[in-house]
Amino acid sequence: MPAPKRLSRPRRLNASPAAGMFPHAVTLYNVAVRTGRGTVRSTVESSVTLLRGVFLDASRGADPDRNGLEGADGAVLYVPSGVEAVDAVTGEPKAYLPPVEFWSAGDKSGFWTLAASSRSAPGRGFTFFVKGLAPPPEGTPPEEVRGRLEALYDQVYHVSRIKERNFGGLAHWEIGGV
Repeated sequence: MPAPKRLSRPRRLNASPAAGMFPHAVTLYNVAVRTGRGTVRSTVESSVTLLRGVFLDASRGADPDRNGLEGADGAVLYVPSGVEAVDAVTGEPKAYLPPVEFWSAGDKSGFWTLAASSRSAPGRGFTFFVKGLAPPPEGTPPEEVRGRLEALYDQVYHVSRIKERNFGGLAHWEIGGV
């Protein structure tokens, strides 16, 4: 009689095998700065999304190179295309929109995007993420949220690059963070 086959932990618990590969959650902030016509006043808008079922590979420290030590703090965030995305405040489901469509949308409440862009790009926004559930601190003006989050959490990353991997058996995004 053959020995029984040993099952991995996710399969023993009747969970998807992907659940073990993507154990983390991150809070994604899409931040847009709008300047009204004929005025110098700017308004900052934030769209905050909780992504459940991602993998965050982070590193801290310094790497030696030929010019001395170079900072190596950073992260790679792996986001499956079917990730569970909900509004971090209300819990309502959100859908992905490509960056150009997202930034030009009037109502961004039901959507999220991934954008690697300058923090000061006119007409566009920027994206950063925090490991875990990190809602905006109460009473903090939108333009100060990132600074407050960096003071409260160790793992806050500005999106520096995005690679779309929509082929093979697992379509996903690889997001670089610094």
